Amino acid sequence: KTMATAASAARVTLFEDIFEVTALNPEGKKFDRVNRLSATGTTFECDLLLDINCEIYSLLEGEKMTLVLASTLNLDGSPDDHTSY
Repeated sequence: KTMATAASAARVTLFEDIFEVTALNPEGKKFDRVNRLSATGTTFECDLLLDINCEIYSLLEGEKMTLVLASTLNLDGSPDDHTSY
């Protein structure tokens, strides 16, 4: 990464942590293609409850994933125009 790219990434990242899946469908499976993950953050120890399409992205209990919340998906850090969705 260049310095400009790293600075831009830091500016748009609102939250980032690695989560370990602690339970899969803790209240039972409700939909065919959706799993509800219960996970705990390894850095901030926060709890996460996430519904995810298990045909596209499959995770198992005990696996880890990185979650990043960003203010934009534009690589240069410019704000979204809100007309593309």
